[in-house]
Amino acid sequence: MAETIVLALNGGTGSPAALDWVIERARTSHLSLELTTVIDLARLPTTITKDWVLPAYEQMLMDAANRVKRDAPAVQVMTSVRRGAPRHELLISAADADLMVIGTREAAGSLYGTLRHQIAAGVTCPLVTVPTDWTPCNGAIVVGVDDDETSHLAVDFAAREAERLGRELSVVHAWRIPTLLALGWLSAGASPYDEIRMAHAEVLAGVVERVRAEHPTVMVRDTLEHGSAAVVLTNAAEYAELVVVGTHGRGMMTGLLLGSVAHDLLISMPCPVVVVPHPAARDQVRSERRITGTGS
Repeated sequence: MAETIVLALNGGTGSPAALDWVIERARTSHLSLELTTVIDLARLPTTITKDWVLPAYEQMLMDAANRVKRDAPAVQVMTSVRRGAPRHELLISAADADLMVIGTREAAGSLYGTLRHQIAAGVTCPLVTVPTDWTPCNGAIVVGVDDDETSHLAVDFAAREAERLGRELSVVHAWRIPTLLALGWLSAGASPYDEIRMAHAEVLAGVVERVRAEHPTVMVRDTLEHGSAAVVLTNAAEYAELVVVGTHGRGMMTGLLLGSVAHDLLISMPCPVVVVPHPAARDQVRSERRITGTGS
């Protein structure tokens, strides 16, 4: 069965790398691809109509479709021009997709609240954000883990990617002692550092054990490190093929909040970043679509 991908293009410097990433994926996956773009009506001067700018958007999509047909002829391609608020329209377009791919204008650095953060907070399928300077590599698949359901879904996604590509899976768990507790232990003259570290080591060991049982052909390397999860993952992913994290998206209308680790990775962009949402997000978006009467 073909994997359904929505690739959002805007004609900016981030779009070519995102298109390259999808074409590279087509070498190892059977894909059905929708190329989409959004005419942001709110940003058009009142003297300019959407019909006046439409040909430029259509030409951009046609050029991208021709590139796909040339370099990945087995991929089924369709194009769509959407009109409205980009975040809303892109979340609608991805509601029934297996994967959404976007590019970013910067290789690194951004402010909170950018479109990619807003999409990552509300998307209902895994979102791949590709940095402008991306080129294919043979790096590992890196996944950040914690002890929750969304983290488990991120691990499942990362393990399938490692299996598909024949790459090492690097399972990373970062931990820190809460500041308030640390201050309390200092005043008491004792710290159960080893006990807390062992508890986190057990979380990591449980994840690794499950991956090895479910994906026996995948080589797994585990990393337990004290420190900020975003910093630890950014360092681990410096030469990676992908870095994968889970997040608790809050749906299409209210999804403006993003977990701090995913947020920081989307700023540092050490490599393509995959944000895997909680499965409840898809049910919420479909409910919102019924309420608002919107469709794909």
